[in-house]
Amino acid sequence: MTMPEQRFRILLVEDNPGDAFLVRTLLEETGEPFDIEHRSDLRSAMAVLNGDGPDALFDVVLLDLTLPDSSGVATISQIRSCANTAPVVVLTGHKDEELAFEALQHGAEDYLTKEFPDGRTIRRSIRYAIERSRAERALKESEERYRKLVELAPELISILSGEEIVYINQQGLSILGAEDSAALVGRSFMEMVHPTSKETLGEYIARYQDGYGGRADFTIICQRPDGDNVELEVSAIAFTHEGAPAMLMLAEDVTEKRRIERQLVQTSKLATLGEMAASVAHEMNQPLNVIRMAADTCALQYDLEAVKPAFQRERLSLISSQTERMSEIIKHLQIYSRPDDDDFVPFDPMKAVERSVDMIEHDCRLSGIMIEVVPPAQACLVKGRQVQLEQVLVNMLTNARDAINENGDDGSIGGLIRLSAMVDENHKVLKLAVNDNGGGVPEAAIDLLFHPFFTTKDVGKGTGLGLSVSFGIVEAMNGKIDVRNEGDGACFEVTLPIVSFGNVSEDIFADIPDEQVFNDTSSNTAARQNTRILVVDDEIDAMEIISGYLEAQGYNVSAASNGEDALAIAGVVQPDILITDIRMPQMDGNSLVKELRSRDPALPVIVMTGHPGDAERPVDDDGADAPVMVMSKPLNLKELLGILDELSEVCGQM
Repeated sequence: MTMPEQRFRILLVEDNPGDAFLVRTLLEETGEPFDIEHRSDLRSAMAVLNGDGPDALFDVVLLDLTLPDSSGVATISQIRSCANTAPVVVLTGHKDEELAFEALQHGAEDYLTKEFPDGRTIRRSIRYAIERSRAERALKESEERYRKLVELAPELISILSGEEIVYINQQGLSILGAEDSAALVGRSFMEMVHPTSKETLGEYIARYQDGYGGRADFTIICQRPDGDNVELEVSAIAFTHEGAPAMLMLAEDVTEKRRIERQLVQTSKLATLGEMAASVAHEMNQPLNVIRMAADTCALQYDLEAVKPAFQRERLSLISSQTERMSEIIKHLQIYSRPDDDDFVPFDPMKAVERSVDMIEHDCRLSGIMIEVVPPAQACLVKGRQVQLEQVLVNMLTNARDAINENGDDGSIGGLIRLSAMVDENHKVLKLAVNDNGGGVPEAAIDLLFHPFFTTKDVGKGTGLGLSVSFGIVEAMNGKIDVRNEGDGACFEVTLPIVSFGNVSEDIFADIPDEQVFNDTSSNTAARQNTRILVVDDEIDAMEIISGYLEAQGYNVSAASNGEDALAIAGVVQPDILITDIRMPQMDGNSLVKELRSRDPALPVIVMTGHPGDAERPVDDDGADAPVMVMSKPLNLKELLGILDELSEVCGQM
């Protein structure tokens, strides 16, 4: 038999009908079980609270301090003097911190201005006021346990004896998705902990069981019964339960906070990319210029009827190498700009240094600023996400460049940025310092630099997010970031813990397969002639080049520039292998793959994409008998040919 849902009775003392209606409406929208009794003056409110029976009992009083027959904090004292007292939440139209403090001194549990964003704010204040009032009453007669719980007053409060939950508060039940304490008390807290956090929590439980008496701060992820994960920032202290060592755990649900932080990180990264648009354009124009000139010289030989095969092959090889250079630039920008969802892994920080300098060096050179990199005496690995460290360094380098430009408008100084790396073997830390000669940071601004939206730049020249986001990134890597003035400029220094010494084989492009060079042989000519290939790409030039190349290699090729035409062709001649682009108008590559796989689940598919992010990945057909292979643009046609030869051999054996 289920227990009836607890309903909270609220006495709303408010003389403004509009404000009273707004409070009632917002609370009803929360869906919480509230019963609201409304009075418009102090006299009638006190009459209710001094009455007899259940109608005089309330869980909370929402009290306006400006009533027809009373005003100011004295109103609180009169309400609390009634026979049936209840926690008081003050409602006021004034944003006055002094008044708020005075109201709390006179016995109010909370203080709300009437600029309500939504009902959840009122609901939270009511719940906190009710819980706080109950805890205050319990303090007078309870043991030390309840006193400590109320003193720290976090959102989740739990006492663990070993792994066993012996107490958990109402907010903790809500966070963990439990209906009542009976659902959790007596169970192991480990049952609610995500597998990735079990080791962390287990370590601290064991430490407190062994008599550790200090405080510990750590982060864990818990799993709710509905499948959602919640991230908790935990503060733990030693406690005693029934004479044995225990752990008092206080935790805040920071799930939404972390989501917003990730959005800020992504926003900052995209803002940085926008600021570097000119530099990126230059980096792309360099290989484009070489490609254009190489193509023009090849065309000139044809115009002069003086074609030299060796010269043509040399120039075509040059064009191919320059496209590879452009591809690397694009891949790095894509990796830099995508959301950071990967796990922390060991990586070589000097690769982040190299990438960040590459991204900013052209802009600095145009401004007459030289970047000097001082490598460490010993190679090492740090743990985190390489692209995030790049983001931190790019931000610091950009700030250094801007400071030099602002300080040297008259051209009287030579701009110099020094990025130095130093390994401290004794403390096992790496220090990355960015020094400039841009005049330094105003002393009054140093303590504010890492605050969100604070900037020393002119309006329109900075978001104020860069250093704040950088601070969060470095902190997440268990490091720290400091700023000070040195010489004639500023020094931003990042300190990171070293996980090991020596070189690393990891690479930022580890998820991108290395180029495979396949031999172009004619030993499988028969297999090629018997294999039907369907090429689909809305870029007609690309479609024709791929088709022509494969036909020249002996394959039987059909081509289409959209998904509908591809389906029509496949309806007449069933392909043995499908090669398709992902992003196409009307019917995209994913839809085409699904449709053709519904006809032939064993159809091998090669997907071409210039967008390797998760949003562009092809669908997974769990029921299909053949995989979907992914090739990044620009395509290496020799690599494509090698893959097709392998697939055609398999098709020939079926």
